[in-house]
Amino acid sequence: MRKIVLLLLVISGFVTSCSSDLDDKGGVTSTIVIDGVSFKPTKGIYFYQTASFESQKKVRFVISDEKNNEKFYIDISFPSSQKDLNGIYDFGPGTADELLVSSEFVTSKTRYSILGYTLKVTDLGNSKFGFEFTNPVTAFDIVKNAEVSFKGGFNGKFEFTEVKEKINAGVFTIQNNLN
Repeated sequence: MRKIVLLLLVISGFVTSCSSDLDDKGGVTSTIVIDGVSFKPTKGIYFYQTASFESQKKVRFVISDEKNNEKFYIDISFPSSQKDLNGIYDFGPGTADELLVSSEFVTSKTRYSILGYTLKVTDLGNSKFGFEFTNPVTAFDIVKNAEVSFKGGFNGKFEFTEVKEKINAGVFTIQNNLN
């Protein structure tokens, strides 16, 4: 009888721990619509980059739809004294002590430069972030040489990736090492 009770406790503990592990890996959700087309990502990563100034930090977010080879990039820079990524980031230009952002969406057919006033970043902890583009925001289609409609944002859990920069025979490469 004790063995049965012990077995049931072990199984219930395993089932409970597995469900919370899955809940924590939720992924990235998107409400982004560019030029009438929805972007549905399958993966989100982020990593720190070398900043232009010592008084500054830089983080790049890469949200991708690996099936369709589409990537949405969000680059933010902020004062190195800031402890988290929370804030309202300006599309610039600006200085090293300001919260700044640049963003683009790249597909196999075109590249969109995201233009607007601000991006609100919410650092929810545990590698979870929210991104809200504040209106008016538009996208500029580099191939069509035209402004197109843009709306939406991102929310979810991102994988932290360590990036090591190398220079090989004059060619800049990036090597990713997942923790």
